Amino acid sequence: MNKLSYYQKIQSSFIILILLPVLVIAVLSYKTTKDNVIEKIELSNRSVLNLVSKDITKIVDDLNYVTHFYVKNDETIRNLSDFSDTEKIERYRDYDNYQKVVTSFDYISIKMLNSDIHMFLVNNKEFIVPYSDGISGKIASLTVLKEHWNRLQDRIDVNQTSHLQSLGSVNYMNEDADSYYYFSRVIKDPQNGAPLATLNIGISNGYFKRLFQSAKTGKLALFDENGKLIEGDPAISYQGGESRSGEIRDEIHIPISKWKLIHETSDEEVTGQITKNFLLSSILIAVFFFIFLFISLLIARRLNRPIQRLSFVATQFGQGKHDVRYIPDGRDEINELGNTINHMLDEIKGLIEKIEKEQEEKRTIELQALFAQIRPHFLINTLNSIKCSLFINNDNEHAEKINALMSLLRAYMKIDEPSTIESECKLLFYYIEIMRMRTEVNVELKVEVEDQVKGSSLPKLLLQPFIENAIVHGFSEKTAGEITIRAKKVDQSISIMISDNGKGMSELQLIELNRMLKIDAEETSYNRVGLMNIAKRLKLYYGSNTDIELQQNEKGGISIVIQIPFGTGKEGEK
Repeated sequence: MNKLSYYQKIQSSFIILILLPVLVIAVLSYKTTKDNVIEKIELSNRSVLNLVSKDITKIVDDLNYVTHFYVKNDETIRNLSDFSDTEKIERYRDYDNYQKVVTSFDYISIKMLNSDIHMFLVNNKEFIVPYSDGISGKIASLTVLKEHWNRLQDRIDVNQTSHLQSLGSVNYMNEDADSYYYFSRVIKDPQNGAPLATLNIGISNGYFKRLFQSAKTGKLALFDENGKLIEGDPAISYQGGESRSGEIRDEIHIPISKWKLIHETSDEEVTGQITKNFLLSSILIAVFFFIFLFISLLIARRLNRPIQRLSFVATQFGQGKHDVRYIPDGRDEINELGNTINHMLDEIKGLIEKIEKEQEEKRTIELQALFAQIRPHFLINTLNSIKCSLFINNDNEHAEKINALMSLLRAYMKIDEPSTIESECKLLFYYIEIMRMRTEVNVELKVEVEDQVKGSSLPKLLLQPFIENAIVHGFSEKTAGEITIRAKKVDQSISIMISDNGKGMSELQLIELNRMLKIDAEETSYNRVGLMNIAKRLKLYYGSNTDIELQQNEKGGISIVIQIPFGTGKEGEK
């Protein structure tokens, strides 16, 4: 990201901040919609399953009622007992017994109004008595019933009489005909336990097909207690763990019959259309996003062009082309910034030209200073020759004076280099020697410097003006005098006191001079410019942590006390 240009960073941020929220919202919306649809389908499936199961439960209850009627009704038991061994109708009595059995169907006809149900009785001699619908007069074919009975009788447990027996499905030889799922109830004489007849009730698979059509989505399957499919989609498994992933499965058990009704809805039915809509929306979003991105790139490139021009101007100026400038083409913020940069470049160009001019002048001055140093060196060399000549001629007095003068000249030549308190005090002895010769005043110099401050830094020739003032002004009416210099450490400062026994000055002059030393030298008209320059020089060298004060001393002269910071040199070194 750091290697991208400003323009590329803006575009990248734009893409991320626009595309990412759109994708997140789209995915969340898809997931939320999918969850809501699944929840609604689950509720709908549960409702359909409950309705179908209620219908099946009702018909099973009706069948159970019918079988109980034949088992519990005494008159029906007597009729069945009379008819139990009839092989065929040969006599009126046989016919009469047959009609009594047929008449018994009238008691249960209210429960058998469903045309999808086949019911028939079979006595011990396999004589079949079919149920006849009293309203429509519809009666099942004896041939069909005979075929069904031939397939069912081996499935019947003749010893089981307490409840309905589920016998499974029976198909007719004609494959196009409906299959029937049969229940049977073995009827015995409650007195002696002798078998009387078998009541068989079959439910057409057409009933289940029409019933399952009420489910608008998904598939239904009905299994018996052994897990065998009665009707429905064979793709549905009896065990729930075998259902395919992505499907919604609901189960419900039918009472009495112990059947299981299962409803499954595939993932394609649940979210297929939602997924298609989501993919279509995603494609449309992607298409419009790229169109929008292309347009935004064109607009952003146009908006970024002034910034590129500003960058080009700055780069060219940095490479030394100081005449290059930004050309405004409008009044927006970028062009205002361009005008400001042009003004800054003009000022920078002026500063560069000024610096170049100053550097040129500095080189000229340095050359002049270099040439000027030639003359002092010539003078020092000449004075050194004179000193040597005087020593050869045993004129030691004048040779020492020449040596003192040479030392002062060397110090003046190195005025910008820092010195130490010890070095400055040594130099003052040379200066006193020269002043004795000039003024004919016998001045004695005493120096008392503590060892720990001898190496402290001090501007070169700083103390010389104080000595000069003492000699010129303090000893103007004397032929002899004494100057004492004491330097010591006081707390975190160095105190340098220069005392003389000259004529001193009045109290008013002393106060005025001390006041002048506290302000800048440029603000005073005092005639002793040397003292003012020393005060200014100290402040430039040490900062504000300096002080100069003039005091009357006990010898009648003046004591000058200079305070400078301690720790500005090689303190303590000899």
